[in-house]
Amino acid sequence: FCTSASPNYFVPWQIQPQTTSTSSGFVIEGKRIICNAHGITDQVFIRVRKHGDATKYRAEIVATGHDCDLAILSVESEQFWKGLTPLSFGGIPSLQGSVVVVGYPKGGDCISVTKGVVSRVVVHTYSHSNQVLLTIQIDAAINSGNSGGPALQGKTVVGVAFQGMNKSQNIGYIIPSPV
Repeated sequence: FCTSASPNYFVPWQIQPQTTSTSSGFVIEGKRIICNAHGITDQVFIRVRKHGDATKYRAEIVATGHDCDLAILSVESEQFWKGLTPLSFGGIPSLQGSVVVVGYPKGGDCISVTKGVVSRVVVHTYSHSNQVLLTIQIDAAINSGNSGGPALQGKTVVGVAFQGMNKSQNIGYIIPSPV
């Protein structure tokens, strides 16, 4: 849950009105959370919630890579980390390999799991930064709010959900774990 306020480039001494957005993320080693940079851009404050717990915990940005659309968050509260198991990273999945994307897309308050197949491993433009980097195209739905969720093969993360293709159905992109 991110509250943000973008700069006003036409009137630089003012900022735009605050907006709120939601996106997904997942826990990694070192009591850190990976999410997408576009989900926390121009943040005023960030709160996170774990599955099955309505409590929202304050999070801080540890690092942001706008070029690769990734960010790392930390949560100071020890209560947040109780019962959580960090995910580990795998390699690049093979073509036609199955992947499962987990996240919290708009339209519900529960976790969503979609399954798809790797269609392409290709260099593609990242919409957040306009950088051309390695991506994996999958046919699992990636909707608003799904961004930042893990793409899994078995129990390992092979990518991070980050964008879909406008005016298309079932074309989603994940950031490969080596990026």
